[in-house]
Amino acid sequence: MIATMIKQLTQNATIEELKKEGLGDFYSEHAYGIYPSSSGGVPFTTAYFAVTGDPIADLSEDMAAEQKARAMYENLIDLADDEDVIGPLLFLRQREIVHFNRFKELYKYYKKKGY
Repeated sequence: MIATMIKQLTQNATIEELKKEGLGDFYSEHAYGIYPSSSGGVPFTTAYFAVTGDPIADLSEDMAAEQKARAMYENLIDLADDEDVIGPLLFLRQREIVHFNRFKELYKYYKKKGY
């Protein structure tokens, strides 16, 4: 959804507008395409995903990831001033909370089972 929002926000931007906003380097490599990366420009990679096969360890990591995503959405909401951007960010933030709670339920279940 974030990539879609970025695409929608930049699709009619001129090259001059992109350069003015500091996106000239991005445009030179990706034009108007979406290339997932961190705010520091580090490209997304699946190397960030770790799986141990241990349900407690994996669910702990999943819960941490959901909390990190929630915090990031809150930071983006703080930076935004467009209601058409804030609305989807609020949805995504709430989704992270729901995911965290579901992972927490599974965590408790597996702990109870003695994992």
